[in-house]
Amino acid sequence: MMLRRTCLVGLIAILLVFQARSLPAQEVGSPTTIQQLVGEDLRYAIDFLVFHRVAQGELRFSATAQPGAFRAELAGRSLGVVSWMSGERVQTYSSLMELTRDGSLRTVEYVSKVFKRRWGKRQNREYRYRYDYEHGKIFNEKGGNGVSRALTEHDIPEGQQPVDMLAAFYNLRIGVYGALVRGARLLIPTYSRGKFTDIDVQVMTHEQQAKQKYFPSHGILLQVRIDPEIFDTGSGNLYVWFDDAGVPGSGIVEDLIGMGDVRGYLDRENSAGEQK
Repeated sequence: MMLRRTCLVGLIAILLVFQARSLPAQEVGSPTTIQQLVGEDLRYAIDFLVFHRVAQGELRFSATAQPGAFRAELAGRSLGVVSWMSGERVQTYSSLMELTRDGSLRTVEYVSKVFKRRWGKRQNREYRYRYDYEHGKIFNEKGGNGVSRALTEHDIPEGQQPVDMLAAFYNLRIGVYGALVRGARLLIPTYSRGKFTDIDVQVMTHEQQAKQKYFPSHGILLQVRIDPEIFDTGSGNLYVWFDDAGVPGSGIVEDLIGMGDVRGYLDRENSAGEQK
């Protein structure tokens, strides 16, 4: 049962980290702008142990008809035997965001869905989160198979402006949380699964990067710490490596429960809007 969902969990985790790909890998440079992100359609693949391409994902960013509003969409699906074991499981995440006066993106609505086959029938589960910053509330709604259930609300901590994880990483890309210089530590306030928590981004020093045997010594390496419960990891540690041109060459979700380390990489041939 654990294998059925952890392949996609690993995929989603790596995709979220890979979203920072256009930030400069060097210690100088300009962050990506919103308009540079519009139209991106990136494809990714996941390896696990000796198995290759056990899952695939797609990440898109687009402008909506509403001025200043954007949508990010992330979808992951298992492949081959893993797909059969998982009931042809598909997970999708969608974030509707608006650009604020200070240049950051904040969440309007965030929706996560899971589709799978069970006993020959297609089933779906949905979680919907509406952000009301003016009244300091986040509204959660659960549903499935066309039926909506429990509506709950949570108070946003005073002085904070948490966003969903997609909005958080796009803000990272456009430099909202600061520059990626070696030794820097960035804290990103987010909301997930009814919890307010920070994503902790550490830009590895040369010495720290040299200790990570899987990654090259050149380029730049990020360590990202996320609440372990979000992606069912033992440590909550994720890594992504950028080459000298600022393009991600590889990433790892460390200690994924039931699977160990899971590796992901960008499928350049099938991606649009990616810097090659």
